[in-house]
Amino acid sequence: MPMARAPVLMLLSCLPAFLIAPVLGAEVARPGKWRYGQMIVVPAARTQPVTPETRALTAAEAEAALHSDWLFQAMGEPLAARAVKEIAWARELAARLASKAPALDLSAELAELAALDKRLSELGSTPQSAIRAPQSPRGADAPPASLRASPASWIWLEGRSGEDAPVAPRFFRCRFELPAGATIRRAELRLAADDACEVFVNGSRVGAHETWQKAATFAVEKLLKGGPNVLAVRAENRPAPVAKNPAGLIARLTISLADGAQLEVASDASWRAEKAEAKDWQQAGLDDSAWKPAAVAGPFGCGPWNQIAGLYDGVGGQPDPAAAYAQESTEAKAAYFAVRRLKRQLMLKNPILDFKQLLLVDNPMPQGNVNPEHEAIHRMGISAVPGGRLLVLDGLRPDGAVRLLAPAAKPGSFWRPDVSFDARRVLFCYKAHDDKSFHLYEINLDGTGLRQLTDSDYDDIDPIYLPDGHIIFTTTRGNSYVRCGPFIYSYILARCDADGRNVYLISLNGEPDFVPSLMEDGRVIYSRWEYTDKPLWRMQSLWTVNPDGTNVAVFWGNQSIWPDHQSQPRQIPGSRRVMFVGVGHHDWWGGAVGIIDPAKGLNFPDGLTKVTRDLAWVESGNGPVDPGESDRYHPSGRFTGYTSPYPLSEQDFLVSARGAGGRFRLYLMDTDGNRELIYEGAHNILHAIPIRPRKAPPTIPDRVAWPGTGAQRKPPQPGAFYSPDVYQGLPDLPRGSVKFLRVFQLDHKTYSTWAKTWRNSGPAVSVIQEEGVKRILGEVPVEPDGSVYFTVPSGRALYFQLLDEHYRCLQTMRSFSGVMPGERRGCLGCHEMHSATPIADLRLAICDSEAPNRQPATGNRHPLPPTAFRKPPRDLTPTPWGDESISYERFAQPVLDKYCGRCHQGDGVARKKLDLTLRPAADPFKEPYLTLVGDAGWGNPALPGPGYGIAAAIPVESRATYSTIRPMTYLSYRSPLVALAMGRRDTSLACPNDQKADPVSLRRLMAWVDACCPYYGEEELRALGDPDFPGIERLPIRPRVATAPRIERP
Repeated sequence: MPMARAPVLMLLSCLPAFLIAPVLGAEVARPGKWRYGQMIVVPAARTQPVTPETRALTAAEAEAALHSDWLFQAMGEPLAARAVKEIAWARELAARLASKAPALDLSAELAELAALDKRLSELGSTPQSAIRAPQSPRGADAPPASLRASPASWIWLEGRSGEDAPVAPRFFRCRFELPAGATIRRAELRLAADDACEVFVNGSRVGAHETWQKAATFAVEKLLKGGPNVLAVRAENRPAPVAKNPAGLIARLTISLADGAQLEVASDASWRAEKAEAKDWQQAGLDDSAWKPAAVAGPFGCGPWNQIAGLYDGVGGQPDPAAAYAQESTEAKAAYFAVRRLKRQLMLKNPILDFKQLLLVDNPMPQGNVNPEHEAIHRMGISAVPGGRLLVLDGLRPDGAVRLLAPAAKPGSFWRPDVSFDARRVLFCYKAHDDKSFHLYEINLDGTGLRQLTDSDYDDIDPIYLPDGHIIFTTTRGNSYVRCGPFIYSYILARCDADGRNVYLISLNGEPDFVPSLMEDGRVIYSRWEYTDKPLWRMQSLWTVNPDGTNVAVFWGNQSIWPDHQSQPRQIPGSRRVMFVGVGHHDWWGGAVGIIDPAKGLNFPDGLTKVTRDLAWVESGNGPVDPGESDRYHPSGRFTGYTSPYPLSEQDFLVSARGAGGRFRLYLMDTDGNRELIYEGAHNILHAIPIRPRKAPPTIPDRVAWPGTGAQRKPPQPGAFYSPDVYQGLPDLPRGSVKFLRVFQLDHKTYSTWAKTWRNSGPAVSVIQEEGVKRILGEVPVEPDGSVYFTVPSGRALYFQLLDEHYRCLQTMRSFSGVMPGERRGCLGCHEMHSATPIADLRLAICDSEAPNRQPATGNRHPLPPTAFRKPPRDLTPTPWGDESISYERFAQPVLDKYCGRCHQGDGVARKKLDLTLRPAADPFKEPYLTLVGDAGWGNPALPGPGYGIAAAIPVESRATYSTIRPMTYLSYRSPLVALAMGRRDTSLACPNDQKADPVSLRRLMAWVDACCPYYGEEELRALGDPDFPGIERLPIRPRVATAPRIERP
């Protein structure tokens, strides 16, 4: 496995002194038991940070860059054969452009293509079998998926193997088919495994390899044959003296046929994997249909393995294009380059290119000792590496004139900028190398008028202009931490004035919001990570919100596993569709470009198409189906990742792509796979934006009663929720069964140990999941017709439950919502799809306090409004315990002591069957908590036995729980523990149960169960003390638990 990380103290000793940060808040830290930061993330030591020289390439340098890129795109095919394919693709491109712009004159290019086609046919050096028009990936002649050129990925049986995996062998198979009767000239297998592997081809043992740092190479042409073949690998993860033990297998088999065809097999999600060794598992004839698809840990180059030697030759671990074609004839190279030059002319004649200048970021990759490729960690200021540049490129070509816009002095780092609607100003975020955090800045496009807009110890990043003059950005000012990453700050949406004043937190999320952009109707679209009683890994879907924080709605994917994270969304101009990058939870840079059409559905696979079909969705794999955007798509180059796409039309877009050398370069690309290099920087070219005036979207008027900021701040006004019918979308829920609606609050995790103290938590709140503090704000009656209308505090993350007459939970919402001050919002049913809202007539039917008894219009044009809408909104009825947060030892154990202790504690006759004595178990958790939760607990150390799992908690980390769960399936309605407290007998537990819990005790027990059985609440957490360890003062924001701040939103 990868080398263990350096000790914490060694890392801290290298830190520069400028990172010392003031303590937050007035309260002095109260040290707790955490004396050292485990897996602490701190800035790497930097010496002499330098901003690269900004200069334009010479014409010769630009030509060399284009030649190198065109050779890379040829993917190892004979150049004459590739040139013939490129001619066919160029003609298809010309036909598309002509259909869109009939006045466009392409006759000269088409004539030259015809001449080149004739010239290639006269070369006579390329086998005719290789000179054929390209086939669609779905065409009858298309090779199997495993024979398409695609980058190799690290795979394993279990998911997230790059972090940890069982110490055990795993078995892998890849079936592929070569053309019947093919003569195999050469076949080379390169592979590595963390920690060791044994390899077979068609049942014959090839060899073994025992390191992951360098790939082994085997010649296997004598073992392959025309027709079906199988590559089989036994890979083993061996014991290591570390807390986390990653495992992975990566392989690529390159095959050269006698007719010049080049084929490749690469490890990816199409491989099959199994835990147990089967008889004849190495043989091609084995039926492996029952084997599981391999789980992709990440592409070649991902952590923790990074770019191992030997898998690819050349610079940066990738093939050197010039070396790969060193033996090609001068005539073939010249013909191929001529074809590519013509194709480039065609692409650049596209009328959609109505701009000549681009705004670019040229940035080094983030660094850190804990996965700097993680979707949230990579953007943190403490992961930033100085040396970035904000550039203006004049001319869409590698030798275009380039001008440095920022930094003016100190080297630093940048993320996504924006261009004003009149194309005269640029809004950007920047972190100087000696600063603690990112701040917002604005500058005129000509380089004058630089001004800093925001300043704090928190990061402010990814700003965009709003049509009314405000700015939307994401920030860590919420002081919240990711629940499964105590060393990861959560970026959330915020809004400020044009001058940076009056910052409001307009998101209610406790996890990060990512990279917002503006839609043509004035809404903001962004991706949001959330996991409210759902698995934490795969829920990074697309959402929209009004610029004032109102009307938050899911756009697509809130119940989808594929793709993992729909990041960096941008609306396609003039279309309802949105382009995005499907990145990985732990890999921001290995993404594939996709498009979503919400009119065709809101979850996988409806409405989803993949543009860059040469890559699988990173981490999650492709899923059961993988619909492509274009049947004409062809891969051009072995790219390992795409990022920051900017759509120009339904077919054309700018995108940064990573290929040779591992750096991101800027391309103009279309959905058929054609691409041309635009610019290559010193580091990575990201977030390209055309510089041109653009029409501002309509301004959506503010509906928020803003509370003011600073000394002028007033208590925020409440808001209201309404629903005409809570039964909608829940056919299994009997009408009349719902009597109350309960409102839960999810506290934002403003506390952190800066260490994983249990599993991925720090501090741990639950054995079931990476949980946060929960509390019940109250309940409200539901009318007999299913309608409800009630007030709630604003600025809180809320979710709802439907209760029966006993206050048992019939259905729970596993997402969160909330309101801004003064906002009223509604929904239909209880299905976690926030975009399903009541129709306009129902909104109009809601009465305010001045007209509580509105009557239906004459002629019955407007039917009688739902019952709840004929009255003012109800206030929530508080619980008997007020705003106390929920924990096991305060809510459940006292009920067990009072009503079950006689039999199940002390000398009780039933204690041997079920011991309900509070006692130490697996710190921080105690028994009988672990037994009552049972197998719903993620990695629960409790042993099965009587009473195991009788709480009926939701098994949150089950993949089957991403979608809406059926009513009356889990929690208090199904809980045997609650049933016992209500007076039911249970002979299996030797429980005569001749008494019932009192009403308040029963409701406290049900509240604990319906909160999905947390162990700690706020009261317990604040008693734990604050973390303290060497170097804590060097962090931008000091992590706290006992004295964690309470941050008001908005």
